[in-house]
Amino acid sequence: MIDVYRYSLLTGDQHAHCSEFLYLSHSSLLVRLLIFSSEQGPCGYPIDLPPSGLPSGQGFPPLPPGLPGLAPGPVARSPLSPTVVIVPGRRPARLQPSWARVMAWELLEAGLVNVLVADWLLPPEQEITEGARQVGERLAQAIQTLLEDQGSSPDLFHLVGFGVGAHVAGVTGACLEGTIGRITGLDPFSPLFSEADSSLSLDPTDAQYVDVIHTNFNPNEPVAPLGVPRPLGHVDFYIGRGYQLPGCPQALMKREQYLLCSHQRAYRLFTSSIRSSTRSSTRSSTRSSTRSSCPLTAFPCQGVEDFQRAHCTHCHHPGLNICPQLGYDISWLPPDRPITFEPLTAVLDITATDPFCVKPFLLEVHLEGNASLEAQLFIQLKGDVRKTPVMLVSGPSLKQFEPHHIHQFMVSVDPAVQEIRTVVLHFYSQHLLYLAWRKTRIHIHHLVLTQLPRHQGLISYRTGSVTAVENQRVEVYLQMEE
Repeated sequence: MIDVYRYSLLTGDQHAHCSEFLYLSHSSLLVRLLIFSSEQGPCGYPIDLPPSGLPSGQGFPPLPPGLPGLAPGPVARSPLSPTVVIVPGRRPARLQPSWARVMAWELLEAGLVNVLVADWLLPPEQEITEGARQVGERLAQAIQTLLEDQGSSPDLFHLVGFGVGAHVAGVTGACLEGTIGRITGLDPFSPLFSEADSSLSLDPTDAQYVDVIHTNFNPNEPVAPLGVPRPLGHVDFYIGRGYQLPGCPQALMKREQYLLCSHQRAYRLFTSSIRSSTRSSTRSSTRSSTRSSCPLTAFPCQGVEDFQRAHCTHCHHPGLNICPQLGYDISWLPPDRPITFEPLTAVLDITATDPFCVKPFLLEVHLEGNASLEAQLFIQLKGDVRKTPVMLVSGPSLKQFEPHHIHQFMVSVDPAVQEIRTVVLHFYSQHLLYLAWRKTRIHIHHLVLTQLPRHQGLISYRTGSVTAVENQRVEVYLQMEE
């Protein structure tokens, strides 16, 4: 049943009858909690919270009239089970955050029994930073009420906030003095918050563990980035180039998607990671699926440029000897609280489609001879059945290829490409040379392609000597090494 619901939620046209999200403009702030349950269908249901723990006049407002099919009273929770609270960002009154339903249902399928959504609306004229503070305070009051009335513990709560909702979650955590177990920030919103009081932004003190997924930290020209570029958590994951991510429009012809696609990729990645963790926990002990064998592995790194230059190929970080993995599953994380390692930034690439994971490789090109060449390096890997697209691995600028040097590049491969057999090299110099004798020849002593992260059992590939001619493709067979 859940699979049918997931399909219809993703298509976005099946649940017009789900009217649980607030949709009427109001002259004051509106906040309420919705609960999702696999027994009650795909829609969320408002929780009628008791007044204890809430200051006078600060309780949840009554539901707008005309909302059909809503639960008449409180919905049972399991106080000793983990609770995830999804916090959407700011939205127009009549635009429902359907992605939150999808995420809620994935959490239910993963076995979680307490799944809530903090629904909220601001009056159109209210300043967004002040509104986020008020929503965060009210959400903290609601969680405090649940803690008092149901005997739960704050470390069992996990807040997942998208955009402005990430800062709302941070305010909530700060109001609860950092006792919340985990906050996940999904591309925290940058405009206005970057210049606002620091208490309004998500930070590592807001929960026992704060992880942040940055997907739009560079501008979609001519528009500034929607996400905060600076680190905000214990672990900050930076995706690709931070704009025009794989699968997103590359031009303004689709203006709305061009501006929003990379920003929205944050909640798509996290939702996909919930499915991945479900498959991983139920996979066969003898043969794992492509999804479960391809986690969203990131590499500790100072920045995206260092990652692209293959300066970050190891997992070592002071206090942490494993590569962090983006997403819902934090079994890789040491159990100690507070977090025992220093805050880190980590970088990873993704593919265009769910499950978004890649197999990262390190490409090492060992040059010999006397000739040097200023060029861009394009490569393509071919497997038994499938092949990768042509990939520019040397970056957008021309690179100087010097003899007697080892040139290193990061290569991200779709896991569907299995048993790599050949590599196609193309050194593109941008010179319009038609006479063969005028073209520079690059002598490669050998080439090594090693799967990352580096640990025992992963595969590397190697070639013998190769001569490549500028502006010409050369295909080379790879020998697999265990």
